[in-house]
Amino acid sequence: MQHVRVPRASQVPVPPPNSAPLEISRETRQQLRAVRHCAYERYQENAQWTRELLEGPKAQKDAEPCTSHPTELSEDSWKQLEASRQMVQKLEEKLKHQSEAQDAAQRQFDEMMTMLKNAHDAAAVEECEAKLAQDKLLLVSDQPRKMDIVRL
Repeated sequence: MQHVRVPRASQVPVPPPNSAPLEISRETRQQLRAVRHCAYERYQENAQWTRELLEGPKAQKDAEPCTSHPTELSEDSWKQLEASRQMVQKLEEKLKHQSEAQDAAQRQFDEMMTMLKNAHDAAAVEECEAKLAQDKLLLVSDQPRKMDIVRL
């Protein structure tokens, strides 16, 4: 491997800063202030999320008390827990009944569709048979047809 010396990049001339103050309208200043505030809020949110990600599950364990022993729960907590369990059971039963009703309605709909298709098919078959009989009458001739052999 060879080492190559690279000379420093030449500096680009920069125009001198303008000494006159920048004239900005009041509306533009207000818009810039709002944009700056939004950027600051995003910066703070990102910093908070980064901190939470870096701290990991340790911070979550510290924030929530350990409830491994059910005897340590207070009576109010037990009542709330029992009420939430009952609510979950009621919602599950309601969902089960709704799904059963929906399945029954779907089965009924499918049966109706098959009945309609069968009725439509029967009518279509009768119509085709009538058309076929009519075509047979038109196509049948008393003279035998002569077959021509065509070479391709």
